[in-house]
Amino acid sequence: MSNRTAVHQLEADFADAMQRLYTVGNGLAHLRTELDLEEARPVTVPQPLATGPVPRPAPPTTPVAPAVPGPDMAPGSPSATVPPVPPFPPLAEPAEPWYRREGRVTAALAVTGAVITMAGVAMLLVLAVQHGWFGPVARVTAGGVLAGLLVALGVRGGETDLRTPRVGARVGSAPVALVATGVAAAYLDVVAMTAGYGFVGPAVGLVLAGALALGGLHLARRWDSELLAVLTVGGAAVLAPVVAQDLTWVVSAFLAVLCLTAWWAGGTTPRPVLTLVRVLPVTFSLLAASVLSAPEGVDTTGHLVVAVVVLLATVVTSAVSVGRSASDVTASVALALTAVGLGVSAMPMGEPTRTLVLAGAAAVLLLAATALSRRPLGPVATHLVATAGAAGTVAAVLAVVSGAPERFIGTGLLLLAIGHLAVAGSTRARTTLSLAGGASVVALLAWLGHPVAVLTVRGALGHDLATGILDSVLAGGLVVVGVWAVSAQRGLTEDVRRLAAFVAWVTGLAASATALVSVAALVGERVGATSTGFTVGHAAATVTWMLAAAWLLLRGLDRSGDSDLVLRSGLLLSGLSVAKLFLYDLSALSGIVRSVAFIVTGLLLLATGTMYARAWERRRLTA
Repeated sequence: MSNRTAVHQLEADFADAMQRLYTVGNGLAHLRTELDLEEARPVTVPQPLATGPVPRPAPPTTPVAPAVPGPDMAPGSPSATVPPVPPFPPLAEPAEPWYRREGRVTAALAVTGAVITMAGVAMLLVLAVQHGWFGPVARVTAGGVLAGLLVALGVRGGETDLRTPRVGARVGSAPVALVATGVAAAYLDVVAMTAGYGFVGPAVGLVLAGALALGGLHLARRWDSELLAVLTVGGAAVLAPVVAQDLTWVVSAFLAVLCLTAWWAGGTTPRPVLTLVRVLPVTFSLLAASVLSAPEGVDTTGHLVVAVVVLLATVVTSAVSVGRSASDVTASVALALTAVGLGVSAMPMGEPTRTLVLAGAAAVLLLAATALSRRPLGPVATHLVATAGAAGTVAAVLAVVSGAPERFIGTGLLLLAIGHLAVAGSTRARTTLSLAGGASVVALLAWLGHPVAVLTVRGALGHDLATGILDSVLAGGLVVVGVWAVSAQRGLTEDVRRLAAFVAWVTGLAASATALVSVAALVGERVGATSTGFTVGHAAATVTWMLAAAWLLLRGLDRSGDSDLVLRSGLLLSGLSVAKLFLYDLSALSGIVRSVAFIVTGLLLLATGTMYARAWERRRLTA
C-alpha cells in the first residue's frame, strides 16, 4: 500500500471517529435541554396584560458537529454535512410483578378457593358416610342446596360482569370459580346418589350427570371461559372416585360423560388444556380398572363398554377438531389415549372377546385413517391420520397375537403386513406406507425363527416345517407386494428405494432357501431320511439362487431403464451363491449331494458366462 493510500485511510478513520464523538455530544446537549425545560415548566408567574407583541424565547439550539473532510470529501461540500441525530427512544418502564397486575391475585384466590371447596364437599360426603352423620337424604339435599347457592351467586356475578360497559368485557375469576365449584359439587352429589347410596340406577344417574355437565359447561361456552370448563371437569373427575369410594364401571361412565360433554364446551377454538383434563381421568380409570377388576366380571365388561364408547366418540370429535384447526395436536393425543384405554380394558377379557374387540378397534381406526386422508372427509392434518393408523396397526397386531393359534401367529402377522402394503400401494399414501413398513418389520421378526431353524439338521428336526413352508411363501409374497408398493409411491428419495430393494433381496433369498429346505426336509422326514432331505434342500437352494442370478445377468443386457440395477443384482446374487456354496454347503452338506451342488453350480456359471458373452457380442454388433 502506497503512502498516499495510507494517508487517505487514516483521514477516513479520523473522520469516522470525530463523527461518533459529535453524535454523542449532540445527544448530551439534547438531553440537557429537555431537563432544563422540565425544570422551568412548573414555575408559572402571572404577567400583566401586554399592549404589544410578546417576544417568544428562541428555541434552544443543538450543537451540530462540524464537518470533517474525508479522503473523498471536499470541505464545504453537501456530502460533508452531518446527518441529524435521531431522537432517543423512551426508557422502558420496569415490568410490574404478577401480583400487581389486574386480576392475577383475584384469579389465584378464586382458583384456590374453588379447589379447596370442592375437596371439602367431597370429604364431607365421605365422612358423613363413614361416621353415619345425618341421613343419606340429608346429605344429598345439603349438597344440592350448597351447589345451587354457589351456581346462583356465580351466574349473578358473571352476568353483571358481562353487562359492565367497558371494552372487551369478560367474566371475572370469582364468578367462574363459584360456578365451577357449584357445578362440580352438584356432579359429585349425583355420583354419591348413584354409586354411593344407590338412590337411582346407573342409567338415571348418568342422564342427570350429563344434564348437569351440559348446563354448567354451557356457561363455559357462553362466557368463552376455558378456566370454568377446566375447573368443573377437573374437580369433578378427580373427586368422583373419592366420593364413590370405589372404582366401578359406573365411576368410569361418569368420567366418560365429563370427557364427552367437555369437548362441546370447548367450542370451535382449540383448547389444549381442556382436552387433556377431560381425557386423562377416564384413561387412568380404565388403566386402574384393568389391573384391579376380576376377569370376565361385570365391572370388566362395563369398563370395556365405556372404553368402546369413548374411543368411537373421540374418533369423531378429534376429526372435527383437527378439521377446524390443523394445529390442534392435542386432539391426536386424545385419540391415542383413548385407544390405549380400550386396549388395556380388553386385556382382562377372555380370548374370543378380547380378539373381537381388538380386531374391531383396528378396523375402525384404520378405516378412519384411510377416510381422513382423502376426500370427502379429508385430507386432514397428518398427525391425526398417523395417530389413527398407528393405533389401528397396534390393535391389529395385538388381535392377531391374542386370537391366532400359537403356530400361526407369524402367519397372521404376515397376512396383516401384506394387507397393509396392498393398501399403501393402492392409495399411494406415504403415511400408510410407513405404517405398513412397521407392520412388515414385526411380521418378519416373527418369521425369522423359520430360516434360523433350518440352518442345522437338529433344528429342522424339531421345527414345524409345514408352518415354515407356509410362512416362507407368505414372506416371498410380502417382498413382491412391498416392492410394488414402494415403486407406486411418489416422492421417495433414492436412498429409501435402495434400502427397500436391499431388504427385499435379502428377504426373498432367505424365504426361498427356507421354503426349499423345509419342503425337502419334510419329504425326507416322511420317507425316513430327514438328513438327506435337508442336504438336498440346501443344494437346491444354492442352484436356485444361481439360476436366478443367470436370468438377471442376461436380462441386464437389455436397454431398459433398470438394466443397470438388474445387472448389478445378478452379479451380487452370483457372488452370494458362490459364497453359500463355499462357506456353508461345503461344511453342512456331505456325500454325493455336495458334489452335485458344486457340479451343477459350476456348470451354471460356465453356461451363464458363455451365454452372456454371446449376448454381449450380439448387442455390440447391433449397436
